[in-house]
Amino acid sequence: MNTFKISALAAMVAVTAVGCTQYGTSAHSDALSEAVLASPITIYVSDDIITLSDTAPENTTAIAVQNGKILDLGEEKNLIERYDAHPNLTVDRQFENSVITPGFVEPHIHLWMSGILLGADFITPGDWKFPWGNVEGVQGSEAYFTALKSLEASMDEGEVLLTWGYHNSFHGNEMSKAVLNEISNTRPIIVWHRSFHELYFNDAALEMFGWTEADWTGNTRGYDQLNWEKGHAYENGGKLVLNDVLAYLVESGRFATGMERTRDYVHSGGITTAIDPGVVTTPEMYEQMVNILMEDDFPMDYWLIPAGNFTYTMGGDDPAKGKAIAEKQTQTYEENEQIRWMPKTIKLFSDGAMYSQLMQLKEGYTDGHHGEWLQTPEDLEASMRPYWNDDYTIMIHANGDLGFESALDIVQGLNDETPRVDHRTGFHHLGITDKDDIPRAVEAGVNFSVNPYYTHVLAELYAEQGVGQERAEVMARGRSFIDAGGVLSLHSDAPMAPAQPLTLVWSAVNRIGLSGETVMGAEERITVDEAMRAITIDAAYTARLENEVGSIDIGKYADFTILSESPYTVKPERINDIGVEATVYRGVAANIEVDNAGMQLTDNNKFVMNTLNSHTSHGHHGHHHAEGDICETSLFMQHAMTQAVK
Repeated sequence: MNTFKISALAAMVAVTAVGCTQYGTSAHSDALSEAVLASPITIYVSDDIITLSDTAPENTTAIAVQNGKILDLGEEKNLIERYDAHPNLTVDRQFENSVITPGFVEPHIHLWMSGILLGADFITPGDWKFPWGNVEGVQGSEAYFTALKSLEASMDEGEVLLTWGYHNSFHGNEMSKAVLNEISNTRPIIVWHRSFHELYFNDAALEMFGWTEADWTGNTRGYDQLNWEKGHAYENGGKLVLNDVLAYLVESGRFATGMERTRDYVHSGGITTAIDPGVVTTPEMYEQMVNILMEDDFPMDYWLIPAGNFTYTMGGDDPAKGKAIAEKQTQTYEENEQIRWMPKTIKLFSDGAMYSQLMQLKEGYTDGHHGEWLQTPEDLEASMRPYWNDDYTIMIHANGDLGFESALDIVQGLNDETPRVDHRTGFHHLGITDKDDIPRAVEAGVNFSVNPYYTHVLAELYAEQGVGQERAEVMARGRSFIDAGGVLSLHSDAPMAPAQPLTLVWSAVNRIGLSGETVMGAEERITVDEAMRAITIDAAYTARLENEVGSIDIGKYADFTILSESPYTVKPERINDIGVEATVYRGVAANIEVDNAGMQLTDNNKFVMNTLNSHTSHGHHGHHHAEGDICETSLFMQHAMTQAVK
């Protein structure tokens, strides 16, 4: 540990807390203001503090924190001497050999969806690392059903078996009610497909929900995607049964377990600010989510944003009614200091998913298939107009270059009708963009949030299938947005990509394909500093939080992420190996025991992702899967919960 001298007039008091030293009253206390003397001060010390600030001293080695905010910055010796007269001063040295950065800001992540997923037992093709234990991937039909039988045998009598991760490409096409009945005809078994868009039930599960064959029979939309004989519900059929499944998750405590795990999972990546766009949930789920997140220390802010496309549909495609429903949602669900609705912010949609190759492309697909609109341009414009006119911040899901261009045309048209200063409209995902549209977008005042993980897991495959080399090379652009003068943030859309901001930095800086052998679109790589800004201060900008978080500056919240090494000094290829040791939220440290959790970048998972990707643009059972595209899964959930929200 470093040593330091205290004024001879100061009375020093040693504290046994790990890494901390506390100082007593000094005769110099009259030099400090009454406001400063009124509350304790903690000074965090490190030889490597990355402030991401435009004004902080370059030689900052200490941060003074008071009442959850940054009181002062400077060199360790000077800062300690400045406050040594304080009657309740603590110097915290537990991170002096680590790297302190601003707390990571995730501008597009889905905690509520993760809560549903993580409450299930995983039997998946890929390997997973979680704070509560590792899961080894299972491949092959025999191995899958062996694992399923083993899981069933380990459970208590009467306990429901709910598992996620089955995928026909790895586990065969034998899944059915009859097969599950052979495993148990008394224990309810629910198998949730990896895509989230399919469920299988055995007879005991069907009976548990009180369903009969008549309940699965009808003439309206969706009933043709309910197969009673197989116990199989998929796509629109899944939407018909999902409300009952969600009610079970809440009542059984499965959702609570999932939210507990989600809290630990997100924290393991060093995130201190999480922004969740497109939230639709039942009152019961929301109440349980808040209670679970807040029952222990929850070291982050969680901002929620309504799904305006969903409320537009609920309002009968009446824009004013849709807006009123969205606003009622934010008023109905009670907030607290850490879980809040983002003021006057809405999420809308343009085109379809990247993983299922349903984005809208100007030059179409090389294999002749076509993309889809999640909101047609006409509906997008109609639903956007009342929010625009009411000075809302609008976030737009856009994946393809045609989807981006069409939505940009709408933004420009609305701004011509009703000019706004600093409207800060954000385009999110941006898998494939036309470079020529970017300067026009910057001039229009929009910002960009990219999922750079697309490049790693999709670019090599899409160069050969559907998209072609030229467009695939520059998927999830980075350099073009920055060089055009745009503000760029990086997001995971977790659980679509790992909830690990350093993995996003690694992806954007290196642009390494899934094979590990190629660099895709080297001209779109960004620097480490640009990428670090994109998960801190520039990510905060997209949510209008840049005055509160995102950099280490006096007056901002004392939110920090603690790293084992500096992204600026390790080899770029090693950035995703940097350990996340802890976070500091509002000045209080929270250690991380298992860092960088999620699906691992193992050789097994490279094979799994390649295989999954090769199936995403092809129908299965006559329908498309959005493999891991959580925004499309969110739409699935939204439609399923219409009645609950009403």
